[in-house]
Amino acid sequence: MTVSELRDSRISARRRGAGAVGWSLAAAVLLLASAALQQVASLERWVVARDTWTRNDVSVEDNLFNYFWPTDPWESLGTTAQLYGVGALLLAIAVLAMARAARAAEDRDTGIERTLVSVTAGSFAVTGLHALVSGIVGEPTPLQYVALPLLAGLVGCVGLVILGVRWMWASTATSLACALLLGSTLPGYWVAAYLITPALTGYFSYDTTPWTETVVAATTGAGGIAMIVATVVAMIGNTRRPATLTASV
Repeated sequence: MTVSELRDSRISARRRGAGAVGWSLAAAVLLLASAALQQVASLERWVVARDTWTRNDVSVEDNLFNYFWPTDPWESLGTTAQLYGVGALLLAIAVLAMARAARAAEDRDTGIERTLVSVTAGSFAVTGLHALVSGIVGEPTPLQYVALPLLAGLVGCVGLVILGVRWMWASTATSLACALLLGSTLPGYWVAAYLITPALTGYFSYDTTPWTETVVAATTGAGGIAMIVATVVAMIGNTRRPATLTASV
């Protein structure tokens, strides 16, 4: 390798390393912001609304107030749907940032992977858009009448599994984030509603067990923490890389 080629290789490696750091940090911030919005929505339902509940015809636990995927009959409970909708949209953008971080770390990309990333992020975007618009207009959007909730949930779940395996060698922390974000998909919501939340609270509701959305939000936050780890690892790798290249001359 000539001096010029070594210099170009070193510059390219530093740029990739900086890219991995920047995109990992961006993904972490987006995921933590998403988790925060989801937690606020959960608190609005399970603390604010429940503590001030005056209706005798229906409980705050009723599926009537579920905002993960609004369907008729549905009632908007405060700003829960809007908060969750924006949070899901941020999650979708975070998946794109995670892909850029893994791509920078490995310096390899394929059309199939880009398509899978887009479809996975799109599944969260559709879920978030439906919740956000439903909350704004006060009724479910026309998307409720098609099989999109199941399709989006399954696509997001399968996409995260494949991407997690694909990115395992590029960034273990990013791969772990994919695994944690499975809890934010529709199957993850079901697991939280029927297994995790009842086990944690010791109570199983006739409809929606209190704090189900809190558990889902926690998985998003855990994914954000994993991306913070990915940022630190990328920073360490970027710091050491020049010395490694120099030693190889």
